Amino acid sequence: MDIEDRFSVVCPYCGEQMEIYVEPDVKGSFVQDCEVCCNPWRVRVTGRGERRAVHLMRADGSE
Repeated sequence: MDIEDRFSVVCPYCGEQMEIYVEPDVKGSFVQDCEVCCNPWRVRVTGRGERRAVHLMRADGSE
C-alpha cells in the first residue's frame, strides 16, 4: 500500500477528517460509507499516478 493511494478526506455530513485507501487501478466514482456517521459518500477519483485526486460529495440524493 503506497502513500499515494491514501487520501485525507472530510466527511460532507459529519465533518470528520479521516484517511481512505483507493486502489491504484480505480478510476471514476464509487459509493463508500463514512466510518464515523455511516452516511454514503460519492467518491470521485481523477488523474493518475502522483496526480490522482479524490473528491467527496453526498450520495443520499441531497447533492
